[in-house]
Amino acid sequence: MPLYLQESEDFEYLRNYLRAAGFNEKSICNRLDIKGLNELLSDSRTRVTFSKESDELGSLARLFLFGEFLKMEELGSIFASRMLEALTNLGLLTEEPADGNGMFSPVALYPVGPLFIVSDRWCALNDKDLVLPEDFVFPAITPNTSQFLATLPLSPCDSFLELCSGTGAAALAASRYAQHAWAIDITERSTQMGEFNRLLNGLNNVAVLKGDLYESMGDLRFDRIVAHPPYMPVLHPVQIFYDGGVDGEQVTRRIVEGLPRFLRPGGSFYCLAQGSDRKGEAFEHRVRGWLGESQTDFDVAVVERRPQDPQDAAIQYAVKSKGGSQAASQMRDALSSLGVESMVYGWIVIQRRKDERRVFTVRRAAGPGTRREEIVWLLKWEIFAANPLALEALQGMVPVARRSLELRTIHRMKDGDLVPDQFTLHTDEPFSMDCKVQPWVGFLIPQCDGKSTVRQLFEICKANNLIHPDTPSEEFAKLLMILISGGFLEVADFCPPNPQAGEKPLTDAHDHLQHQAL
Repeated sequence: MPLYLQESEDFEYLRNYLRAAGFNEKSICNRLDIKGLNELLSDSRTRVTFSKESDELGSLARLFLFGEFLKMEELGSIFASRMLEALTNLGLLTEEPADGNGMFSPVALYPVGPLFIVSDRWCALNDKDLVLPEDFVFPAITPNTSQFLATLPLSPCDSFLELCSGTGAAALAASRYAQHAWAIDITERSTQMGEFNRLLNGLNNVAVLKGDLYESMGDLRFDRIVAHPPYMPVLHPVQIFYDGGVDGEQVTRRIVEGLPRFLRPGGSFYCLAQGSDRKGEAFEHRVRGWLGESQTDFDVAVVERRPQDPQDAAIQYAVKSKGGSQAASQMRDALSSLGVESMVYGWIVIQRRKDERRVFTVRRAAGPGTRREEIVWLLKWEIFAANPLALEALQGMVPVARRSLELRTIHRMKDGDLVPDQFTLHTDEPFSMDCKVQPWVGFLIPQCDGKSTVRQLFEICKANNLIHPDTPSEEFAKLLMILISGGFLEVADFCPPNPQAGEKPLTDAHDHLQHQAL
């Protein structure tokens, strides 16, 4: 890979040139008439058209996004000689081997927010067949990677570590709020591209290293650790960015096992990956077990973006490996032998407690509007609820029913008539939640109008003979705590955020698994 990896004035020149040329997502998408750069990676990319007008933006797109060969005279008529010099010096422009009269870029280059990122191409040069190398550097504009970057917390931290870093986009983005960031990947190819991206963006508080997860970290410890690891179940390795072992969890598990050593008290871990529920043990509890003897120091939250039947995972593996029905059968048998009942794709969030308190384990399903802010709210509330004094504090709070709340009633035949038999609260905000309740909760919810404290609501329910007069107030408070945790009610200082127009949620209609984007 001929990329230049030393400090050079060419990096600053190129960075400024790309900005001046409008090489940003908004301008590119307007030119290509697409909603997002991820559309370039989909199966419909052949339908993406662009103007071949002789201008800078169009030519940059042809070179770096579509893998075109451009003639020397065309390049010379569009770009300043200094720009061509910088591209050539940095390894972003090289001669076409066929006739020597054309130039092409051996890598893809594109904007990711304010950053410029290079990675391996997702389409072959001049529409030739694409063959992915084993150490393929995954593009940072896939829907999954975009969600990974968009949901990481933005609060300041001292030390930030990105594992399985690929292009290093997360560590580079973290340079805005972290004192220092590290990007670690096991392949030399990713390490080189990550370092190139660091230089291209002029970031001096980021280090890009090669290593197998934590092996290069020595005695360092971190405030925030993030990872978007390989997580697809495979029987036989193909690409490093894709292979997560037979159950898809092998890399993720090793990362979690290292947290007791490398994550500081008060620190947090964010991971977008896939795991599995198994017979007798849900995924979130299995993740807790990976923390070993130190698990009593950690909170564990899983935010599931979508479940997947093991049968579907087996079929996807067969399609990817081109192994047909035999590969599907082998994968199905392998997952069955492990006791896999459901595949769980989503966020794993782990935080290490700083003070003495009870730790928690929670799981939520992402709703249509679930974003970074909803995860922050969930952690904040659960930390409060874990405090031994929380129930007493809740007594004086004033709950309000969320507008998204629904009470769903199932009627069943009884003695020749349809009678209400099952009552379920439902909401899609901040997460998609269902909670079976007793009929009297249908009376309680309208009383949560912002006028009565929990203690007053308890007395109202007792006065109306809805609860037994000997019921302890703490038991009533526990119920309301569950309803608040589920997003059915809200109280001051713990109000779930309302989705803002234009922000991309965790559940995206265009979202696909990694291998489907290529």
